[in-house]
Amino acid sequence: MSGRDNREFKNALRDIATHAHFLDSPFDRVRCAEWVRKLISLPDDNLESAKTRNEYAQLLRIQVRNQLIHGPFSSPPPENHIGLCPLTESLGTLIGKQIPFLPRTGQIQPVLHHKSPDGRAYISAKQISGGGVFVYMAVSPDGLD
Repeated sequence: MSGRDNREFKNALRDIATHAHFLDSPFDRVRCAEWVRKLISLPDDNLESAKTRNEYAQLLRIQVRNQLIHGPFSSPPPENHIGLCPLTESLGTLIGKQIPFLPRTGQIQPVLHHKSPDGRAYISAKQISGGGVFVYMAVSPDGLD
């Protein structure tokens, strides 16, 4: 995980801690604390898990600042030690449960990411329907952090 991602996560946690005591419901405050503990326990050793962790932290940050916990945070975090599913998948499943005539969503196809050790190159690849592949590549003389 890059230093920028780590700082972003720590800033989100600091903001959540600052505003969590303004939540009206004691149940929401407890649920917020449960989710923060879960997010802190997630590994940050690869780009995908760090990205998922930051997405959940940023959404929780927005909700706590608006004093309303809902969506994936309205229930306790999963107990498994593997981690969380991507936020987009979680929100898609939640919307699918609330709107019964929408087609059911499955697991989202993984996206492959690779960043060079010096931080100057990044490549991402995703399979698209019809047998193609979408590839994005970025190169910077100063690094991508």
